[in-house]
Amino acid sequence: MRAFITGISGFVGRHLAERLVSQGWEHVSGFDSQASDLPVPVHPGDLCDRAAISEALTASQPEVVFHLAGTIKAELAKDYFLTNVLGTLGLFEALLETGYRPRVMIASTSAVYGPGLGQRPISEYFPLHPMTDYAASKASQEMVSHRFYLGDQIPIVIVRTFNLLGPGQSPKLACSAFARQIALDENREDPEPIHTGNLSSKRDFVDVRDAVRAYELLAQEGSPGAVYNVCSGQAVSLQNCLNLLLGMATKPLITELEAARIQIHDLPIQVGSAKLIQRTVGWQPQISLQDSLADLLNDWRERVKTIQE
Repeated sequence: MRAFITGISGFVGRHLAERLVSQGWEHVSGFDSQASDLPVPVHPGDLCDRAAISEALTASQPEVVFHLAGTIKAELAKDYFLTNVLGTLGLFEALLETGYRPRVMIASTSAVYGPGLGQRPISEYFPLHPMTDYAASKASQEMVSHRFYLGDQIPIVIVRTFNLLGPGQSPKLACSAFARQIALDENREDPEPIHTGNLSSKRDFVDVRDAVRAYELLAQEGSPGAVYNVCSGQAVSLQNCLNLLLGMATKPLITELEAARIQIHDLPIQVGSAKLIQRTVGWQPQISLQDSLADLLNDWRERVKTIQE
C-alpha cells in the first residue's frame, strides 16, 4: 500500500509515518508546510495551494490518504477555517484534478460533540454541538468531506479522536504543559510552581500510538462514509493526570492556579464510546494512561536537555 500523510511533520503525523513504515507499507510520503527531518519523502507546501498539493499527489500516487493537517490553536477564528476547511477543500479538489481516488481518512475531533452526554459515553450518532471556533471548523471539515464522498464518490472515513497523549505532544495542551514544567523544574535549584487551569474537568484520553494504529486499521477496513470514535471509554480528570505526573517527578513540586489558563468553554466531562470501532476492526487501547504520561514526561526530559545544551 502507498500512503500519503498531510501534516506529516506534526505530532500525530510523525507517529503515523513511523507506524506505517514499521508495518511494511510499500511507500510512505507526506505533505507539510513545516520543515521535516523524517526519513520519508515530504513535499513542502500549503494545502490551499492546489498546484503544490496536486504535484505532491502525482509524485506519491497514494492508495490511502491520511488527512491530518490542521490548526488546533490559533489567535483568530478565521485561521481555523482557513486551514481546517479550505485546506480540506484544496485536498479534495487536487484529488479530482489529478484523477486519483484513494481512500481518505479524515482526522476530526471529539470537540465537535460539544457538551455531549455528561457521564454517559457519546456514540457517533450523537448530534454535533460545536462550542468553539476550532470545533466549528472541524465540523465544517466533516461536511466538506461528506460532500466529496456523496458528490464525487471519493471513499472517505472520518475519525473523531478524543484527547490525545504521548511523546512529542505540543505544550499548548494541558498534560504536555504539565510534563514540560515538571521536566524544567527537575533541573532547577529553586523549582517554580506548576501553573494550572481548571483541573476538575474530565476527559477521555488515548495514547497517540494507539490512535495511529486505529487510523491504519480504519483507513483500510472502515466503511466509506462512516464516522468512528477513537477513545478509551473512560473519563479521567486533569487533576488525576497531574497527580500521576507529579508522582513521577524526581523532587517535590507545588502547583498554582493561574486565571489565564482557565478556559471559558471548558466542559465538565466528555467521554466517548468505542463500541463501533471495536466491532468494525477489533481495535482497543493497549497503552495505559500511566504509561502514556510517563513516556510524555520522559520525552520532555530529553527535549529540555537539548534546550539547555
